[in-house]
Amino acid sequence: MIADRLLIAAAALPLLLLIGCAGTPKPAPLAAPPSWRAEAQVGAFIQPPPGMSRDQAVSEITSRSVLLLGTPYRLGGSSPAEGLDCSGLVAHVIQEAFRVRFPRTTEEQAMVGAPIPMHALAPGDLVFFNTAGRPNSHVGVYLGERRFVHAPTSRGVVRIESLTQAYWAKRFDQARRVIARTE
Repeated sequence: MIADRLLIAAAALPLLLLIGCAGTPKPAPLAAPPSWRAEAQVGAFIQPPPGMSRDQAVSEITSRSVLLLGTPYRLGGSSPAEGLDCSGLVAHVIQEAFRVRFPRTTEEQAMVGAPIPMHALAPGDLVFFNTAGRPNSHVGVYLGERRFVHAPTSRGVVRIESLTQAYWAKRFDQARRVIARTE
C-alpha cells in the first residue's frame, strides 16, 4: 500500500511541478487526531515506521510537501484546511507521514536530527533561514536540485523556491537531516 502511494506520488511529482498550484489537490485533514508512534527528540533522528526504508520515508516527506502547493499561508496554521505557516507545513508533513509528534516552532525543529553542510543536502532535509532577524526563523523541505518547498508570507501560498535566489541564499542558516538511516 505504501509502495503504491509512493509510486503514484513519484509519477505525479514532475507533472505537479509543471502545472503549479492551480491543479494541485489538497490532502484531506485527519478525521481524528492520529495515535502517535513517538515524539521527535532534540538531536535525535525520526525513525521511519517498520518496513519503510529511508528512501521511502524521504519520498513521503517530499511528496506530501509538494501536494500542499497552493495552500494558503496562515500565521500559526497547522493544517491545510486552516492554512499553514512554515513550521506548520513541516510539522504537518512529518506527522502525517510518520505519526511522529514533531515540534511546532522553527526554533525547536532546528534541534531535531543533525546539521549537515549545504553541499550534502539531499531531498527530505530541512533548510532553515534567518528571515526575521533571528536564526532559524523560517523553514522549508528540500526537494533536490537546489529547490525547497515552504509556506512564505509573501504571495501567501505554499510554493517552491530556489536556494540560489539572492533573497534565500543570503538568509540561509543551516540544513538538518531529520530522517534516520534504516538500511
